[in-house]
Amino acid sequence: MKVGYRSLFVFLPFSFLSLFGNEKIDGAIDLNKREFLPVFIRMSDQMVNCAGEYEKQSFARSENSRSQNRKEVIRLLRQKAKKSWDVLSKNIGLLSKAGEIRNIEKFWIVNGFSCLAQASAIRKLARQPEVSMIYLDRFSKPVRRSSPMSDSQSQAMRNILTEWRRKDSRPPNTVRIPWNVREIGAQAAWKEENATGQGVKVAVIDTGIISTPSLIHALVKNPEEELNGLDDDKNGLIDDLFGYDFIADNGHILDLASTTSHGSSCVGIIAGRTSSSGLQTAIAPDSRIMLLKGGFNLRSLEYLITNGADIVSMSFMIVNRDLGQMRGLFRNAFEHLSLGGVLAVGGAGNYGPKSRRAMPVGKQIGLPKDIPCVLAIAGVDRSRIKLPFSSEGPCYWEGVQFFSDYSKSNSLSKPDLTAFPSGYPVWNVSGSHKIRNDWKEVERDEGGSLIIGPAGNSFSGPHAAGVAALMLSVNPKLNPWEVSGILRETASDLGLKGVDSKFGYGLIDALAAVRAAKVRN
Repeated sequence: MKVGYRSLFVFLPFSFLSLFGNEKIDGAIDLNKREFLPVFIRMSDQMVNCAGEYEKQSFARSENSRSQNRKEVIRLLRQKAKKSWDVLSKNIGLLSKAGEIRNIEKFWIVNGFSCLAQASAIRKLARQPEVSMIYLDRFSKPVRRSSPMSDSQSQAMRNILTEWRRKDSRPPNTVRIPWNVREIGAQAAWKEENATGQGVKVAVIDTGIISTPSLIHALVKNPEEELNGLDDDKNGLIDDLFGYDFIADNGHILDLASTTSHGSSCVGIIAGRTSSSGLQTAIAPDSRIMLLKGGFNLRSLEYLITNGADIVSMSFMIVNRDLGQMRGLFRNAFEHLSLGGVLAVGGAGNYGPKSRRAMPVGKQIGLPKDIPCVLAIAGVDRSRIKLPFSSEGPCYWEGVQFFSDYSKSNSLSKPDLTAFPSGYPVWNVSGSHKIRNDWKEVERDEGGSLIIGPAGNSFSGPHAAGVAALMLSVNPKLNPWEVSGILRETASDLGLKGVDSKFGYGLIDALAAVRAAKVRN
């Protein structure tokens, strides 16, 4: 038998390698097509290679502070990406020269690269031992040149910078706090534990903000960048003063919408400074905000971790769309992000069983909120009653290459926690209250208005981001999985006793979470 096997291997090596290589190719890729196909090549050398490794590594890394883990993880991720590229670059160069591959973009948050490739190149790449998987890139978009800021956008950014440099003069003794900030326990955490979010940086991936002082003074500036049309910090991006737009590929971070501003509402919940009349919407009033656009662009994740974000608040989510094996690629990225010290949070979605956009059980919470290490936050009203639109769990990962650990018989419990998604003032475009009869403008300020009415679990997520910022301001050494654990342990149980598919572990309790964070080693 041994002789026969050896003979088969000797005489049919190409067939053997082809079979092995084809197993690495996403079944959604049609190799019969003659045109270029958008693909993502995942290298074999990853920090997290498969399900279960994130949990093992986070347990081992709990002995280190978050800053230590960030430094080491970024170094390792970049090292692995460089090593894999160096090994494969000659073959990639040959394929590129032969016209079989083009539009290459390298990444390190997941060791790999995206490109357009012909079927012949896909087959050849699949045979390389350095390649572990070739995905159909379902997020690929046509390559376009960078879109420099227009004159009006440049002037708007200059105005932002001028306002940002002014002293933030808040009314000292007349601050008014909305009910959601009080009832999540944030105000008590400020007063009793001196936890205000000081020193914590929150990246917000959304639509950008309106130009109002309350939000401008919450921004954190890139200290090595100026508004001059140059790449001052040599990171490949021009004028990334307060973040970056990875869609337009420029540093313009204002919301372009003329009717409503989703990003402004979310930023205001996390860190909105006091309005001219003394209304403060922030959960973490001394935290700082980094603005990003481009949710499913891995460059945004690389940017925020290298630029010191401690938390990322995300409003984007995909449901009712076949993402195929790409789910595994993004789970890989977010698990690396967490190991590198960034806690990812976001609303659980608005696709609950009584929503006008209701989705079936198991499909109400989508990517990236269905990733185990990403906190998905559901919603209740002020009386702690579940809102009909709030998405419910569980989530499944069955059939996802490398990450097929949660089946229907062993599902992933989601949502994780609960907060308030409506009924309090949020920052928005002036005049937006006229969109619906039940929306009310409670204050108009320079550049924007505070509106009661907009609702959605996109506003639940920022509550968790804000509370996490309070926790990190009193204990910056805490790792993301430790922050998540404390939030779950200290939450106020809702619904059925214990964790459930409607409320998760319950309503976030900022004071209890901050106190637990303070004493955690």
